[in-house]
Amino acid sequence: MLAAALLLSASSPHPASAARGRPVLPEIRLAPGQSVPACVTPGRLNRHLLERTPNIESRFRDIARYYKQHGEALRIRWDYAFYQMLLETNYLSFKNGSGRPGDVKPKQNNFAGLGTTGGGVPGDSFPDVSTGVMAQIQHLVAYSGERVQSPLAARTREKQDDIVAMSRALKRKVRFDDLTNRWAADRNYAASIEWVAEGYRQANCTATGELLNASSEEIEEQRSRRTEGPSSTRSSVTALAGASLGVTTQTSPSDPERASPCDVYSASYGGRIALLIRSEHASSVNYTVLQVDEGLEQPQADAFMRVHAPNGRTIARFSSPEPAFVRAFELCPGRAPGRS
Repeated sequence: MLAAALLLSASSPHPASAARGRPVLPEIRLAPGQSVPACVTPGRLNRHLLERTPNIESRFRDIARYYKQHGEALRIRWDYAFYQMLLETNYLSFKNGSGRPGDVKPKQNNFAGLGTTGGGVPGDSFPDVSTGVMAQIQHLVAYSGERVQSPLAARTREKQDDIVAMSRALKRKVRFDDLTNRWAADRNYAASIEWVAEGYRQANCTATGELLNASSEEIEEQRSRRTEGPSSTRSSVTALAGASLGVTTQTSPSDPERASPCDVYSASYGGRIALLIRSEHASSVNYTVLQVDEGLEQPQADAFMRVHAPNGRTIARFSSPEPAFVRAFELCPGRAPGRS
């Protein structure tokens, strides 16, 4: 891991909170109904990153959307997970405070020093950006005191029992400041994460947590987000999915006044593999075509169902979304194209 002190020794001043001792940071997990502040958006986070490191690899330029997708799916404060990544990678420069390369290389897609122990040990590697972000999010789940099924990172698989036990010993909800001297052997770790967070807030947030100097597009996006919720005419499962994963609903033409025993929806983690998930909600059956990354089918399906379809199950796998929708509409003929 890049030591927090190395980042703080760069041109920016030390955070005031570091001198006062360890600050109290937010809880790692989001409670039901909670969300990150309105001023935190993937677009603003990406812009904040590029202002500090404008020459990052193109595949990193939209990295914040993966923090939102995976973080909300697993109820993690994904804004602070993103700030932690900025600290650990020195704003994706993968250099220490003196400008020298760190132990982790960009090609590893390891954004939180998972498995690094110093002395040149590079730690875990992941095949792409999405997987690397998910691995960090899963490791945070373990630190929150909950075991992860089929974790992506070797470090999580090897150490999560110890991590979970230590977190549960706190006998309270685990916060990001509890990562100090645990995730990183650094007594200023929490203060450094908060310094990164404060840098973002000063440039992007009002005192009440709203967007600072919001553009017309951002205002419209915020308005749209507020209208997508459990009170929507869609089922609560799909409304939550739309808010959490950036999904689009795909219902075929039908009479809006006619009650239907089933609905067809879509959700996406960005991959091309399509899983057809069946779940029951109230008196209706929902079929969701979930696009997932190849090799991550099970963890992404589990994450989606845990939050959005607790009683769901995967009933089919397809190489692309199109045949998945065909099958979904076969199973839900009341929503088949051209029928009413």
